[in-house]
Amino acid sequence: MNKVKKLLDKYLQRIIGKTREVREDGNALIFLVFLFLAACFWVLNALQKDDYTTEVNFPVRFTNVGANEIVKGSLNRDLIVKVRGGGFTVLRHISQQFSAEAIDISTLRRVNIDGVDGAYINSNEYYKLIEGKLAVGLELISISPDTLFIPLIEKKSKKVPVKVQAEVTFEQQCQMSGVITVDPDSILISGAEDRLNTIDFISTKALAFEKLSDTIVRNVLLEKDDNIEFDTKRVVVTIPVEPFTEANLLVPIDALNLPDSIELKSFPPEVNISYHIGLSRPLYSQGDFKASIDFTNIDLENLPRRLKVKINEFPEEIHNMAYQPVFVEYLLERKVEQ
Repeated sequence: MNKVKKLLDKYLQRIIGKTREVREDGNALIFLVFLFLAACFWVLNALQKDDYTTEVNFPVRFTNVGANEIVKGSLNRDLIVKVRGGGFTVLRHISQQFSAEAIDISTLRRVNIDGVDGAYINSNEYYKLIEGKLAVGLELISISPDTLFIPLIEKKSKKVPVKVQAEVTFEQQCQMSGVITVDPDSILISGAEDRLNTIDFISTKALAFEKLSDTIVRNVLLEKDDNIEFDTKRVVVTIPVEPFTEANLLVPIDALNLPDSIELKSFPPEVNISYHIGLSRPLYSQGDFKASIDFTNIDLENLPRRLKVKINEFPEEIHNMAYQPVFVEYLLERKVEQ
């Protein structure tokens, strides 16, 4: 087959050279047409010869592996098959692909090579099988490699959590009404111990939803790993969505880590907290939030003009919380002894 390619390249270069010579000539188009026809006849004539040799991949797949063992590496392998035949037959054959031939690994001889257990196959044992797959007119010359060693190792298992990959946007006035859940939330995976040790979780296929206005439930495939077995291929993902309302409330500002003898008076004495909450949930009260000014890192001898307020406690179920003011003016007064 390489001979055909070399000859085609050589002839193409001649065509390009001739094209440059006659490009100023008014008869160039006619010349090129006849040159092209001559080239076609030459190629057809060359392909009729019977002395072309090429190599093709012959895929095999090992099946019926023992329940407590796995093949180290891929179950799919390729044999390199060298064939010889006429040009047309070779061209037609290399444009096609063999389907993978299943080989029952339980029927192969077991050997131990350098302390590694495995199965052993002599490619010549499949000579007749491969020859029968070839097109009429092709001669099988050789198979490489002449032997295959398939390492077999003990199968291990462990349970890992499932991680959801999701990008979600919502309709106006809608939001998540809880956490994204997955069922089952963990799966059993099996494979080589050194591979299992690198896996902390299994991801779902990437999900993307736009302008959600209601809860959505989907049956989702897990990300495939050719070297790992899963006890399930799919999980159920639930993304809870509902309309929300905006709520506001006033929360008093407390002082943290201030000496007992000193009293804080802030202006204003409260912050206005706003948040979004799903319509299915009750509104929260003032006691569910805590706003404060922490004096741990404030030098009482060199006080700033304003102090920053932080929200230390708030319900986890709320969204888009904001508060005003963030900075307040203040007075520090000594408490009157009673």
